[in-house]
Amino acid sequence: MLTNVDITLFNAVVDKETRQEKYYSTLIRGVSYYESEAISANDGIWTDKSVYRFRIPTIGAEIEGNRTYIPEKKYNAWNAPMYFTLQKGDLILIAEASEPEPFTRADIESVAKWQSCRVITVTEYADNTIRGSDAIKHLRIGGA
Repeated sequence: MLTNVDITLFNAVVDKETRQEKYYSTLIRGVSYYESEAISANDGIWTDKSVYRFRIPTIGAEIEGNRTYIPEKKYNAWNAPMYFTLQKGDLILIAEASEPEPFTRADIESVAKWQSCRVITVTEYADNTIRGSDAIKHLRIGGA
């Protein structure tokens, strides 16, 4: 699998006290990245948007702190330093973010602006680590 970028994945967790989303980051090196333009028509109105695809291979990717992937239902702020997850609404930067945690969305947008990159929102994901040979096992992320 061709790996061409390093990303920072921000997992959203709702703070029980403030009821606001806070984001915990995980730097992942050696990710496969593909971007395309999608055009659609609805009621005669044409729209276009960028579509992003990321694949995190199980072999070759370097995950910050040797964190392990766990399903989103098991993920929370308490275990954030040891694990990462994928869930709709998470954010991705194709850059390194090393601010103190937890992040707010404004913090992430500020880092994106400073590093001249986009904030990508996770719209879909799949755990493709169950079947197949070790060479093709990966986590797939779709974003917009």
